[in-house]
Amino acid sequence: MILENKESKLINILKGIKSCAVAFSGGTDSTLLLYYLSKLNIRTKAYTFHSYLYPESELIEAEKTALQLNIKQEIIYFDPLEMIENIKYNPKERCYICKKYMFSILKQKAEKDGLEVIIEGSNYDDRKDFRPGFKAVQETGALSPLDMAALTKNDVRNLLKKAGLNYNKPSFACYFSRFPYNMEISREMIDIISKSESYIHSLGFNSARVRYHDKTARIEASEKHIKEIVNNKEIREKIITNLKSLGFIFICIDLEEYKTGSMNRLI
Repeated sequence: MILENKESKLINILKGIKSCAVAFSGGTDSTLLLYYLSKLNIRTKAYTFHSYLYPESELIEAEKTALQLNIKQEIIYFDPLEMIENIKYNPKERCYICKKYMFSILKQKAEKDGLEVIIEGSNYDDRKDFRPGFKAVQETGALSPLDMAALTKNDVRNLLKKAGLNYNKPSFACYFSRFPYNMEISREMIDIISKSESYIHSLGFNSARVRYHDKTARIEASEKHIKEIVNNKEIREKIITNLKSLGFIFICIDLEEYKTGSMNRLI
């Protein structure tokens, strides 16, 4: 199906909605949904969940986007380690447990605000990976219009580009995804990952990820960034010094180019 046909299908899906609550992370997928909802003048409210599992920059960008698109937004702050049972043990079903928690709250918010439908931004490519969170979304009765219209991640970026919006924003999964499954996670461990990635991003490697393997940090990055890090002694030494100051003993770079969900190789 060509992109124009997929776009038309998405618009027709959204036109069938009178009012909606959007699970809005500020990423490319949910941003595209907000764009079309705004364009179609559908009564919409965006709900953004935020915690220490995401950098503050993600929240700031989400707020800017909602304001730019003239969509009312509510920020829902939560403490996952305290408020979501057993999530600290990082089970394989972590995303299901977390999404179930968030979407149950979202359902209550939508009902209170008189919004008839909950929608979220899973795209067609998400079917290719291990996505237990999608089951929780479906159980809540939420709709996934991008998936329904068969829009892939590349399609989403092309439509954002066409709309004049940020289409190059890297995908961002929560910090739990940096840890192996079935490892007990503490707030301190999350802070170490947050600080490690923030520092590496500040050097210009904004899509890099730091995976936590006890005292070993495994850095994943694009092929271009791998070459830049490996070939620049000054940058390597900066990264090594910073990550060792945070408690890592061994600093490794993964020679395989960064891909989302790399920890899923372990299951």
